[in-house]
Amino acid sequence: MPIIYRYRSKEFTPEESGVVREHPVTIVVNGRELATIMTTPVKLDCLVLGFLSFEGIIRGLEDITHLEVNPEEGLAEVRLRGPFTPPKRQIYTSGCSGGVTFSNALLDHAPVLLERMLDPDKVFPLMRLLYEAATLYQQTRGIHAAALADDEKLLIVAEDVGRHNALDKIRGEAMLREIETTGRILLSTGRISSEMLRKGAHMGIPFIVSRTSPTSLSVEGAKRLGITLIGYARGDGFNLYSHPERMTYSRHARVTVQPD
Repeated sequence: MPIIYRYRSKEFTPEESGVVREHPVTIVVNGRELATIMTTPVKLDCLVLGFLSFEGIIRGLEDITHLEVNPEEGLAEVRLRGPFTPPKRQIYTSGCSGGVTFSNALLDHAPVLLERMLDPDKVFPLMRLLYEAATLYQQTRGIHAAALADDEKLLIVAEDVGRHNALDKIRGEAMLREIETTGRILLSTGRISSEMLRKGAHMGIPFIVSRTSPTSLSVEGAKRLGITLIGYARGDGFNLYSHPERMTYSRHARVTVQPD
């Protein structure tokens, strides 16, 4: 670990400290460059698969004949079964490390119309489990973590310098391990933007929970897409931004629900 100098009480003290790794990875599909992503170089195969899935370039693993990732060279080579034409339009998202996507159309996704309920008191232990499982965060602090969960446990955990990248890794690992994402809970330590919401909708997620805030576009999108959006999940409280009817309330809870 590198040596840093921590300043406290008018004194500098040397100590070892972890620093987040950040590295460019270029995705090449059928010999043509698609995108370069600044990322934390772990679970890169999951990152590539998730990115291709979210961008609509693949529907599943069956669309890929070859995937090879070289972290040292920062290169991911993908061979598809069919032809590939790179999208002409790129959209730079509000993500950490300059996220990129080729579509920002929330309305392209069908609403998540699941009769799925969530006990609000399940949110807090799941967020605690996320922080316990986020080993890179514990070492460096300068990183985002995300998880796919059911009501009781975490199913997949991913960490990355980019919060969008962490969701790509979640999607890619779910594909590799054949874990169903529909009806699950998506947890994140980062801000929920419209692009983050789009990725949740792509996975059929009815609940998205963050330690911090959503954006105005993500709140509007969550209302349209049937996603229950929760922000500022800290301690024993959170803010509920959309679809409160999906939460189960005990008879002791005091609830006043305003129409959208």
